[in-house]
Amino acid sequence: MVNKEDYPMHEELLEQMVQRLGAEIKSLHGQVAQGRVSAATVEGLVRQRLWHFGGQVTGVLLEALDRQLVAGRPVHDRRTRTVVTLFGPVDLTRCRCQDGGYPLDEALGLLGQHSWTTGVQEAAALLSCECGFETAGELLERLLGVVLRGPSVQVAAEEAGRRAAEVLAAQPPAANTAAGRTLIVAVDGCQAPERDGWHEVKVGTLYANEARYRTGGGRGRVLTREYLATQEDAAGFGRQLWARAETWQAPSARRVVVMGDGAPWIWNQAAEHFPGAVEIVDFYHAVEHLWAAGEALWGDRERSAATRGWVRKWRHELRHGGVARVIAALEQAQRRRAVSLSASAATVVRRNLEYFRTNQERMKYDQYRRWRLPIGTGAVEGSCKFVVQSRFKRPGSRWSHDGLGRMLALKLMRLNGLWETLWPHLRAA
Repeated sequence: MVNKEDYPMHEELLEQMVQRLGAEIKSLHGQVAQGRVSAATVEGLVRQRLWHFGGQVTGVLLEALDRQLVAGRPVHDRRTRTVVTLFGPVDLTRCRCQDGGYPLDEALGLLGQHSWTTGVQEAAALLSCECGFETAGELLERLLGVVLRGPSVQVAAEEAGRRAAEVLAAQPPAANTAAGRTLIVAVDGCQAPERDGWHEVKVGTLYANEARYRTGGGRGRVLTREYLATQEDAAGFGRQLWARAETWQAPSARRVVVMGDGAPWIWNQAAEHFPGAVEIVDFYHAVEHLWAAGEALWGDRERSAATRGWVRKWRHELRHGGVARVIAALEQAQRRRAVSLSASAATVVRRNLEYFRTNQERMKYDQYRRWRLPIGTGAVEGSCKFVVQSRFKRPGSRWSHDGLGRMLALKLMRLNGLWETLWPHLRAA
């Protein structure tokens, strides 16, 4: 309990603060009643007064807490430090123990010489998941009145990302299970800029197919999903993906489906970690290959009616299970146009024809639709944009390898519903 004899002024200070706040609110009410304050400025004026009051109260309460934290420990002296709180900078006089430690600093989660409370660190990390560090600093100042510059935001965010990576490495349980259901494992890769050039980030999305539903507009949605993103190579990604699938109880799933764009590394990992899974090439990627072949054969889609007509016909055929007929049509077009095609166009046709031949068994779209399986990897396509591209491919961005990894881990914590695991003060609150 707080000992009033140690600091009898605390309750008096709080009482004085409450009285001053009450007087300010009454004064503000009088100004409003006289029409001296516009409706648009009311909330800003109230916020200013409450913010100032909040900073004062925070200081008093933390100093009271400090006395409890050092109870029973030999105290060397008391020193004052300016701490950046969610109410702005607050001067705190706290105890230094004989061992040189400051129990209140430790309780506030201050980072070494940095004086940001855990609440400020969490706010900086959260904004940094979605925008650049400089922008995050500007938003902190604009929204909270907390001044934290870009480099400081980066330090706070990447430290949180380091802890996030540790949490993810410990294999937290999945938020849902695929036992007795169909587990969808959608895989893709996208590029992110590091200081030595572009590197691929491999992305996966896991969800139970039965958790999908259709909106009023007819679009598909997934109730619960899990994201995975890593800088590791294909083998490392495959191991991580299987580890996450195990937390979803993949061995007990009624069926496992692996979806991808047709890249060989995806099917290699599927064969190793998900033997017996249904493999599906994303329908919309397949259609893009049709467009590439059609444009090589008859010209740019914007200018060639022949290209548009040919692709539309065979896209419909592909969607309804006619992949063999699509291959035959490509072979026929290749023969008929052989003389008139340039070397580069002939290469494009040949490459895309091979794509359909290689993935023919993964394009049984009529069958997948009868089984009520998705034929497009919209979930993972969105993941690449949502997890990686929107944050990490901004103009001028160049990441260190470790920095990118930490920020990826931080964003995954938020997207996968693990944010409060990273910030125990949120659970306590």
